[in-house]
Amino acid sequence: MRSLHHVLYACYGALFGWLAWCAVQSARNGAPSVCAVFVAGSGLVVVAATREGVLKDTLRREAVRAQRATRLHPADAGAAEAAVARAGWCCDAWAATAGGEHGPSCRHRLPKGNGV
Repeated sequence: MRSLHHVLYACYGALFGWLAWCAVQSARNGAPSVCAVFVAGSGLVVVAATREGVLKDTLRREAVRAQRATRLHPADAGAAEAAVARAGWCCDAWAATAGGEHGPSCRHRLPKGNGV
């Protein structure tokens, strides 16, 4: 993509130079209307090159924005850390008692008659 922009800029520059040369030659040979057409064409080439630069900058800005959107933001990182911690809990009672007890429906709860 980058080399395409460089090729287009080179083509725009060559076209602008050729149209400017044609405009000068037309003015020297006494054809002001043809000279005006070549000057207008040169102006359109300048507008096209400027527009190409704006499009290139827009594409670059959108690529950077998309790349930044995939990264975790600090608030998202904290939420992700909390989700990982909650995923390690086996039940809410275990989390509330800092690992001391398990809830009645927890799979890690030991039966009462084990002597533990």
